[in-house]
Amino acid sequence: MRTAIRRSAAATRALLAALPTALFGLVAVVPLALALPVLPGAAGVPRALADAERRRAGRLLGAPIPAPYRPRGRAVRDPATWRDLLWLLLHGLTGTFAGPIALALWPAVLYSLTMPLWWPLLPPGAATAMLVEVRTWPVALTLPFVQAVAYAAVLWWVVPRAARAQARFARALLRPTARARLADRVEELTETRTGALESHGAELRRIERDLHDGVQARLVSISVRLGLAERAFAAEPDTALGFLRDARTGIEDSLAELRTVIRGIYPPILADRGLAGAVRALASGGPVPVTVRLPDDLPRPPAPVEAAAYFVVAESLTNVAKHSGAASAQVTVEPAGTDLRVTVRDDGTGGADPAGGTGLTGIRHRVAALDGTVHIHSPRGEGTTIEVRLPCAS
Repeated sequence: MRTAIRRSAAATRALLAALPTALFGLVAVVPLALALPVLPGAAGVPRALADAERRRAGRLLGAPIPAPYRPRGRAVRDPATWRDLLWLLLHGLTGTFAGPIALALWPAVLYSLTMPLWWPLLPPGAATAMLVEVRTWPVALTLPFVQAVAYAAVLWWVVPRAARAQARFARALLRPTARARLADRVEELTETRTGALESHGAELRRIERDLHDGVQARLVSISVRLGLAERAFAAEPDTALGFLRDARTGIEDSLAELRTVIRGIYPPILADRGLAGAVRALASGGPVPVTVRLPDDLPRPPAPVEAAAYFVVAESLTNVAKHSGAASAQVTVEPAGTDLRVTVRDDGTGGADPAGGTGLTGIRHRVAALDGTVHIHSPRGEGTTIEVRLPCAS
């Protein structure tokens, strides 16, 4: 009983909360529709009311309702503006009466229940129940209670459904249409693919620079030393031997640099030990103590996802060591539905700017290439949390 009363009371409050916008819509929707072609700025009024309704309906339905407006262009040409006006009109015609009726039902129940106590005190014809005039005690002891039950049934069953129907109606008109969502998705994918191409181009330039400035230069030096050793071999064997030793050292250094370049493309430790082993190796190799949380039965993700997760952890821990001033950090890798969720937290100074560092930008680009998401929470003095979700479904 208490649950039903609380539910009906909450629904009544929701219907009453919509009453101001309904009254305004009933009065102002026609003037606004006429003013829009001449004064495009007038679109701000229905948009403000629609934003308030989206928040109210979103709370009632348990999920936020996104705004559908185009970021560029005139408001008068935006279909969402005219849907706002349509919503205002229909909301005004229904919401103006729904809230007062729901509110009136509460005293109506009490009125009906107490009618047998005071009906004889009224003038003839003043007391009615179920549209029947109360003149006799048999009628007074039956019909008012039937009326109270009817009113209570409306409060219990109709009012909560009316409130949710009002919210669903607002969601249907005030959220982005399927066509708008598709356009937004295309724009989002275009941006992420652009970022992925930029990241890929930067990676290729880095590899080219490493090969050109490092390995290639060493190989040229080795070639020169071997040539000198060949010329000096007959006349000065000891000098030739020194050139050969230098060449061998150069070859070893070149191999080390090649291994570094290969690790930048796809770390061999991922192939050898998987993501769990690679993340634990990263955590144990830094100056800041890192706690790693991985489920024992973590399924192995696809290679691109695995590599991206590895680089997210590597770059995040590098930032922790260089910039955070943290005393400890935590890495969590876990499945989240069809995604792989990677979270790196530290207890440092916080204040990380997602737009101010190449490391965080690189993480965003690498994750965006796989249609993943990055959330960075870094209030000053409270540490930094980087949460990445990478889709694993094919």
